[in-house]
Amino acid sequence: MKTLKIMLFATILFLAMAANAQKNSSCTHCNMTIKDLKHNATIEENGKISHFDAIECLVNYLKEQPNKEHSKLAVADYSTSKLVDAKTAYYLKSKKIQSPMGANLSAFESEEVANNYKKKNGGAVYNWEELKALFSDEKSDASNHFHHNHFRPDSHAPIGVSGDHMHPQGGLMFSYKAMYMSMEGNLSGTEAITDEQIFNSYMNAPQTMTMQMHMLGVMYAPTDKVTLMLMQNYLSNKMDLTHSMTMMDGMKMKENFSTQSRGLGDLKASVLIALYANQSSSMHLNTGISFPIGSVSQKDDTPMKENAKLPYAMQLGSGTVDFSLGATYKKTFTSGSIGAQLSGVLRTGNNTEGYQLGDMGQLNVWGALNLNSCVSISSRVQWLINENISGIDVDLKPMMAPAANTANYGGHQMNGFLGLNYAFSASSNWNKVKFGLEAGVPIYQNVTGIQMNQKYLINAGLKYAIL
Repeated sequence: MKTLKIMLFATILFLAMAANAQKNSSCTHCNMTIKDLKHNATIEENGKISHFDAIECLVNYLKEQPNKEHSKLAVADYSTSKLVDAKTAYYLKSKKIQSPMGANLSAFESEEVANNYKKKNGGAVYNWEELKALFSDEKSDASNHFHHNHFRPDSHAPIGVSGDHMHPQGGLMFSYKAMYMSMEGNLSGTEAITDEQIFNSYMNAPQTMTMQMHMLGVMYAPTDKVTLMLMQNYLSNKMDLTHSMTMMDGMKMKENFSTQSRGLGDLKASVLIALYANQSSSMHLNTGISFPIGSVSQKDDTPMKENAKLPYAMQLGSGTVDFSLGATYKKTFTSGSIGAQLSGVLRTGNNTEGYQLGDMGQLNVWGALNLNSCVSISSRVQWLINENISGIDVDLKPMMAPAANTANYGGHQMNGFLGLNYAFSASSNWNKVKFGLEAGVPIYQNVTGIQMNQKYLINAGLKYAIL
């Protein structure tokens, strides 16, 4: 078994074992996983602590057990996330500060701080007895699952990371993402290589290449523990090259030309499976299968031949059924979050053209800082491992260009990104929409053979959550 497969499975097995060792934390009242430090609550009963994902769940739980005694009731202070005595706290009910289950309740240790938040956000302030009286009316029981959304701008990873979050039961989200990558010049290993050096072995030297990818996705959660994801992409590739030929008199002539390919890429179906979640952290397993929708027989005109077969890098898919496996970890803080995702793609057999793309592995690590309730900024480091192509497409002549030679595929790369996430205010009519933007450059590239030098990459996207 290849080194990448051994490393990938060993690491994911370790993560899964570590996750299973964690105790799941879900709301005692509504059974939702607890992720929000600013609204959670607890009860201590006979030395056992029960957790709630929202103040409204705590109050409704008590409402269902009017004759039961509880020794300690605690709620999170919205301004500090610290647990405080529920009976002495003060509560703000404001539409501008949404709580996980939709009652719009936030707790504060002091009445002064509660009133300060009221001045900024509107609403009404209650003490503990007044809050219980408010909930004595059955119409005030606002604990339906429809409102189990997270409005923080950093609740999702940077837009360049897929499969980073799960949805509550019934959750449905549509997304559109766009990626633009620019390459210029060529590398041999870690060093730049000139056109003349390439012409010693190849007839054509790549100059620039651009890749655009448009991705439409949908996510649906049949349960709190499982989220399904489907993603289809459309690719547009363009490569500019210089052709060198020796004339009868020994003189060399050069001609610039371009080739293009565009169309649907491979279709990917994924299943996200929760491993554990508590008030501040979560981990889930990423599994998926990719279906070979993208063409592996794209052609275009070149100076040497009309309707010539394009190199491997210009094709639109892998041509094989591919499996993906990974794990995602996230942890939230009062003013930001961190996360990590390990993932890999394992190829199966040769495609119809006689070759198999190399297995891929990547590790993403990111951090985000909330500037306010709507905007967060992020930084991300991505480590990529690509293995060589096996087999060969007999229609491609290796001496035509480096990209037509399977010896010039594979390598290691590290990219650095800066990003921004924007989430519309919870009180806005657009509060179900999130926008993300991210730009990155290579920090380190070590390619196998001769490959193009990546210059920069931009990711952007919109997400719309119906539930």
